[in-house]
Amino acid sequence: TFSKKMQLGGYFHTSEFVPKETYRIFNTWMGDPGKILLLEEIVKVIKEENLLDQVQRSGKVLKSGLLELEKEFSTILNSTRGRGTFLAVNCKNGKTRDDMIAKLKMTGLQTGGCGDVAIRFRPALIFSEKHANMVLDRFRKVLKEM
Repeated sequence: TFSKKMQLGGYFHTSEFVPKETYRIFNTWMGDPGKILLLEEIVKVIKEENLLDQVQRSGKVLKSGLLELEKEFSTILNSTRGRGTFLAVNCKNGKTRDDMIAKLKMTGLQTGGCGDVAIRFRPALIFSEKHANMVLDRFRKVLKEM
C-alpha cells in the first residue's frame, strides 16, 4: 500500500529485507533509502508536467470559489484558507461539518475533517481547473441542501 502525496508511504520488499529490529521503519520520516529513487522520479514528473503551475492555477480557482460560497452561505461557512490546492474552510460547528463531509461523499467528493469544524481539501497533483469547478458545483449543491 502506498500513500502520501509523494507516494512514499509504502514499500516493496522480500523476506530478506524485513528489519531485524522493531520500529526500524516507523513513520514517514524514518523511511528507507530506496524511497529516494521513488522521490527522484516523482520530482522529475512534477517538473516535466508542470504540476506545480497546475496546482497554483487550480488552487486559485478552488479558493476563489470557496470564498464566493462563503459569502453566499455565510451562516454555514467561514475562514477559507490555504495555499495551492491544500485548502480548508470552516463550518459553523462540528455537526454541520460532519454532515457536509458525509453528503459530499455521496456526490463522489472525498474531503476530510480537520480540527473541530474545518473541511480540508488535499487533491492529487493532477487536479485541474476543470476538477476545481466540479468540486465547487458539488459543494454548492450540498450547501443548498443544508
